[in-house]
Amino acid sequence: MKSKTKKIDIIIILVIIAITAAVILSVIMSSAAEGQQEQEENSEISLYDFNGKSIGVRTGTNHDLMTLEKLPDATFAYFNDYPFAIEAVKDGKLDAFVADNAYMDVYMKEDPSVSYLDEPIAVSDFGFIFAKTEKGRKLCDDISAYVTRITNDGQLQEMYDMWFGDDESAKVPFDTDGMDNTNGTIKLAAEFNHEPLIYLKDGKYAGYELYIMYRYCLENGYGLEIFDMAFDGLLSAVISEVCDLGAAGIEITPEREESVYFSVPHYRIKTVLGTVDKNAVQSAKTEDRPFSYYAENRKIGVITGGLYEVMIKQRYPDADLYQYNNQSDLGAALAAGVIDCFTVPRSTAEDFMKQYNGITYLNEVFTQIPYGFAFQKSADKEYLRDQMNEFLKKIRDDGTYDEIVGVWFGEDDSLKTVDMTGLTGENGELKMVTTATMQPFSYIKDGKNVGLEIDLAARFCREYGYSLKIDSAEFASLIPGITSGMYDMAAGNIMITAERAESVNFSDIYYTADAVAVVRSEDDVEEKQTGFFDSIADSFEKNFIREDRWKLIIQGIGTTCLITLMSVIFGTLLAFAVCMFRRTGSRLAGLISNIYVKLLQGTPMVVLLMILYYVILGKSGMSAVWVAVVGFSLNFGAYASEIMRSGIESIEGGQREAALALGYSENQTFFRFIFPQATVRFLPVYNGEVISLLKNTSIVGYIAIQDLTKMSDIIRSRTYEAFFPLIATAVIYFILAWIISLILKFILKKVSPGRKRRTI
Repeated sequence: MKSKTKKIDIIIILVIIAITAAVILSVIMSSAAEGQQEQEENSEISLYDFNGKSIGVRTGTNHDLMTLEKLPDATFAYFNDYPFAIEAVKDGKLDAFVADNAYMDVYMKEDPSVSYLDEPIAVSDFGFIFAKTEKGRKLCDDISAYVTRITNDGQLQEMYDMWFGDDESAKVPFDTDGMDNTNGTIKLAAEFNHEPLIYLKDGKYAGYELYIMYRYCLENGYGLEIFDMAFDGLLSAVISEVCDLGAAGIEITPEREESVYFSVPHYRIKTVLGTVDKNAVQSAKTEDRPFSYYAENRKIGVITGGLYEVMIKQRYPDADLYQYNNQSDLGAALAAGVIDCFTVPRSTAEDFMKQYNGITYLNEVFTQIPYGFAFQKSADKEYLRDQMNEFLKKIRDDGTYDEIVGVWFGEDDSLKTVDMTGLTGENGELKMVTTATMQPFSYIKDGKNVGLEIDLAARFCREYGYSLKIDSAEFASLIPGITSGMYDMAAGNIMITAERAESVNFSDIYYTADAVAVVRSEDDVEEKQTGFFDSIADSFEKNFIREDRWKLIIQGIGTTCLITLMSVIFGTLLAFAVCMFRRTGSRLAGLISNIYVKLLQGTPMVVLLMILYYVILGKSGMSAVWVAVVGFSLNFGAYASEIMRSGIESIEGGQREAALALGYSENQTFFRFIFPQATVRFLPVYNGEVISLLKNTSIVGYIAIQDLTKMSDIIRSRTYEAFFPLIATAVIYFILAWIISLILKFILKKVSPGRKRRTI
């Protein structure tokens, strides 16, 4: 017994020793691991740590050859734009990328996660390139002498400090209009995505290299014409002498010197290895995070027909895009958590922040958007575009433009009015289509069209003796409105692009906006506590009383009722005519009727409306309301004819035979016996079709009709409230549908034989 107890004691002692040893060993290993981790964290990352890694290199540069000299085992992937390389590193598709330190300094300001190694891959000189011709040699020598002179007297250093410094107010953009071209005009090929060397700021030229050439031309009596082109095409443009010289941060290399002349260097740059710290993004303030943080694998809202969709999809192919018709819907979707972000001009983002708690926008500029007025692309309408360009230049030169912009982007709302007086119309009427939900560019205030674009259009018409008629439509309908000839001019935050310029003539840029991403803020936001009834009262006042917005609702109800009533009348007559056409017994009549019915039933109503308005009836002069009546009558007639046919065919054939046997004619039989009974049977279904027609009229905003739904959108674009206007609109539609249902039930009661009193 004692022996057994002794064994148990020995086992217990051994277990205690083992546990103690395990604990001590664990502490030692943990300390060692922490020390190793601390050592790793404190050790600087070396350039050579990336040997054998995947490195991104921009197409058209010699960065791959430079990198191979330092990292011989590196592999390369090629890209066309630095944002793509940054996103590839964040996604783990690349380990790093190569760029020049000037560009990296710009990206580091926009994205806190981006940095680069201090140790350079190479040091290079930048210069202007010229064709290897006698003319190119002469111009190269002349500009080289100029660069040498301003280097020696300190002017070049002043230019460098201006464009590479942190003082944005010192970076004053410039334009080339009105330059003295006594000695001719110099054509410069450039690529406008090389901030701070070459870029656009506020729609004007900016950047270190452009400014050097601008100053050179001013001093030597040259005009300057600048051509924006891809980096790959820049060399060809210079060699073929389409342009006199090229600039885009071009490194001077022996290989390139075989094809072109280089000026003396005007800038020395370091080629560095760019990296991304993913933890820096998470810890940064919401406003300082990059757009990519909210774009990759996220839900992004875009305006239907806008170009943000294309840009976002190119940069972030894994993002889910959600289409919306206007900006107020974007704000409501973001606030409700349906989407993660959306992009709008900075001024619009600031409006959203005033209206919504818990919404902010990122400091990073997603892109710069050049806006222009669109005109018909026809020889007999080009004068309008030319007049607008002349007008824009005039108001820029005399300072009027800056005053106008100051009003519409200022805080004093009382100044935001458009003077519509003096539009005499002696030179005709100018028809303009725009959106009415793009504050501060184009929106409705006090029941009138206002905004920067409307103000410019009114002043333009007053200047050239036009009267002005303004229609409001969905953004997706603006360009079709111009190409169809329905309108003379379109505006509504229309971005100028080469693809769109194939369909319309664009004016010069009237405003360049910084596009930013609007996101939900992660900061604690103090919610204003209000009672339920107080909240309802505030919403009612804001959406209906303020600016007499109830008048918009009344106007929208009237338009909706007019379209519905006229479409029901004409559609019913058309449906009855189709039924009678089928009763002729002709096989051709039956074929034509079937084609009509199937064609109209298979065509979406919004597509039918746009075809009628912008294609078939585009130049007929018919108002949009009556075009809608035509479209809905055709659609309603197709469906109602089938309803009538089903009701007629449900009547037993014996009744027709009995009536004919009693001596009634075929027509008497149909109208006195068959059709009255069929009416009772198809009226309930017909009732539902009429109510569907009423609800379907909500799409007429696509053809510039301000119905009930469109008026609701306009109000929401001003108040940024989603709940109250939508609920109010739904209630109004319900009341209208209820009234229609009561009317049709009354008619059914009157025509129903079973409900009539019988007399003996």
